[in-house]
Amino acid sequence: MIRGCRMKVGYLGPKGTFSEEAVFKYIEGMKECEAIEFATIQDVVKSVAEGTCDEGILPVENSIEGSVNVSLDLLINDAEGILVRGEVIISISQCLICDDFIDFKDVHCILSHPQALAQCREYILNNFPTAEVKTTESTVKALLGVNAKKGIVAIGPERAAWLYNLKILEKDVQDIKENYTRFLVIAKRDSDYTGEDKTSIVFSVPNVPGSLYRALGVFAEKNINMTKIESRPSRKKFGEYVFWVDIEGHRKEERIKEALEDLKIKADFLKVIGSYPKFKMGK
Repeated sequence: MIRGCRMKVGYLGPKGTFSEEAVFKYIEGMKECEAIEFATIQDVVKSVAEGTCDEGILPVENSIEGSVNVSLDLLINDAEGILVRGEVIISISQCLICDDFIDFKDVHCILSHPQALAQCREYILNNFPTAEVKTTESTVKALLGVNAKKGIVAIGPERAAWLYNLKILEKDVQDIKENYTRFLVIAKRDSDYTGEDKTSIVFSVPNVPGSLYRALGVFAEKNINMTKIESRPSRKKFGEYVFWVDIEGHRKEERIKEALEDLKIKADFLKVIGSYPKFKMGK
């Protein structure tokens, strides 16, 4: 960021999304920050790559439904020169929203983002077993789709309902009440060492027995804790996978450096996604 200029942070819009809430959480207390909305997660990444925004925020993982695959795949395959420099975790409360109050029996269509719909799967089946379910690019775009349309409701954030002058039919409709989404902050550089850090990496291993076991063993040998491991298709050949791993520690620490050097020998491919401070719940 150029000194004296307002820092711009991109997020998946429109205004009122959970991504916008994550931005507000992230920039709280910072001066000279501006949140910039984009239509897609791909556009957020592009804005950082091209310098339109200094940083961007991507949803990557929900405590009910799991990973946001589009974000992970972009960081693994397409975001050249982009690093993760932070994380934000926010509580998620999904609401059933309409332009006016309506009996549940009159609902014939439900709109929302695929992640939100998945978080409310049992609720939808129990309350609207015959309703058509349609996906949208964001929860707010779902809300904008219910205006003056009888029998159509949306699932999305409470804040967005009052932003767009809509009615909340029911709150906390997600299947599990304790619901959180983790967001990663991206930029062209990651963060400096703080002593309370994480590092995200992606690697692949030879397709031979024991290769993943041997690769992960480098972290056990250095007493490094893994907080996440997930496989994603390599996009090169059917049946081949890469592994996203989050570990505790910063890439500049000697033990992390040594572990990554050892992993490089055992892996076919290794990419460091970035090191960043661990988010403190209750922050």
